[in-house]
Amino acid sequence: MADLPGLGEFQASTSAWRAAGACGYLLALVVAAVLERLQFKLRATETAHWWASNGRDAINAGATLAMGGGLKAMGFSLPVAFLLAAAVMLGLSLAQIGLERHRHAGLLSVAAALLFGTPVLLFPAPIQDGCRRLLEALF
Repeated sequence: MADLPGLGEFQASTSAWRAAGACGYLLALVVAAVLERLQFKLRATETAHWWASNGRDAINAGATLAMGGGLKAMGFSLPVAFLLAAAVMLGLSLAQIGLERHRHAGLLSVAAALLFGTPVLLFPAPIQDGCRRLLEALF
């Protein structure tokens, strides 16, 4: 198992920074859920418009960056913040498949985002530690 000191530890920031980071993260999470729903609808136009697929990728990247920034402000190390943000975005994308024809897909998309994304707000230090141990075991 490798020791990866660059992954850092959870550094609890001041309560103001932590609250700002949590609010930014939650806002990005909800906006990402809404945008994921809209992106899923764009799939139908991907064959007609060359830019649709690239636009979806750019939106996903922006949402991942915004969530990662919020997590970093909360105190997560930068690599772990973006690992978590990417994992949440992947989970949201996969959830859209199950919501494809549901009548309340938009509301359920936001609920799924909060379900996937809330644990990092409740248990930040253990999640940071678990991610670090996982990455050290893999590399």
